[in-house]
Amino acid sequence: MRLNYAIYEETYPDGFYPFSLVKPSSFIIYRYRKLIDWIKEEIGEISGHIAPEYIINSYGLKEAKNYDVIINSRIKPGLIRQAVDQLKDGESLWESNKLVAAKGSFHNTVKREVKGYLFEGLWEITSSLFSPPFEKSSIEGEVNKFALIDDSRGPVIVEKGAKIEAMSVIYGPAYVSSGSVVSFAKVAASYIGKNCRIGGELERTVIEDFANKVHFGFIGDSYVGSYSNLGAGTTTSNLKNTYGTVRVFNGREKIDTGKTKVGAFIGDFVRTSINTSIMSGKTLGPFSHVSGTVDNDITPFSFYEKPMNLEKVIEQTIRYFERKNAPIKSKIEELIKGAFSAFTGIKSQG
Repeated sequence: MRLNYAIYEETYPDGFYPFSLVKPSSFIIYRYRKLIDWIKEEIGEISGHIAPEYIINSYGLKEAKNYDVIINSRIKPGLIRQAVDQLKDGESLWESNKLVAAKGSFHNTVKREVKGYLFEGLWEITSSLFSPPFEKSSIEGEVNKFALIDDSRGPVIVEKGAKIEAMSVIYGPAYVSSGSVVSFAKVAASYIGKNCRIGGELERTVIEDFANKVHFGFIGDSYVGSYSNLGAGTTTSNLKNTYGTVRVFNGREKIDTGKTKVGAFIGDFVRTSINTSIMSGKTLGPFSHVSGTVDNDITPFSFYEKPMNLEKVIEQTIRYFERKNAPIKSKIEELIKGAFSAFTGIKSQG
């Protein structure tokens, strides 16, 4: 008998901080594909998601109601089958007080502690860019004759509708999605989502759909959320002067990544001013505006480190969407209000 699976989306500040405030963690890009696609490849179609109502509604997700097994969307895809196969009815697996998988419900299960099943943080996601799931290059988009595609170190995908303009160089492995334009840029081991504009340098970085980094500046070992805009000269540090390992705030505490090359984790709807410099390992919360040198983690809904007014956030974002034909455009106000309520609720508890 086939089991019905529900995908558990951890709520902010857990999950993939700071992105879990505004999107399902299963939408995070891992090895050039969304985690939900990797999960479905392992278990087939799902019965739905367990997530906050504003996330369900904003992204048009099916809410899970009848299911046999719950799987955390932060689980490493290659370990899904191993986790499910060892579960008996009424059992659940937990890692550092976070649910990994369960047969039955969250409650009244026999809990077993495991290790190594969940992604610890987004630095593991960016590290995966060296391991693409595709073996051969496929160039279906428009590539200017004065641009260079170098797939000697890994395959390159340029989707139909994407455009690589003159004097740009793409080093594989790399992926450029439809509707995106790469202009006078160097791109290496990176994923560029749909309808992005990319310039300058991009290395070992995920740029989600509708995000822009049009001008000069270096972004490396980083993750940039949807609808963000990085002003000219915005640069991330990805290596400490001491060559020491980088610590990252995971929503609750600073943890040592064990890695020396870690960039920044820039949430959805972030705006950086011109010549913004972001230090290694910093997180920028969704709907934040920053400038100058960013040497602290930035909380969501902050306007140059001052709290933003909810009405102003809605006003500015709707103004932005007047220029975009994006999937969540019709639900953006509900998403903002839900995220703002979740953030202020957690903040007041703290």
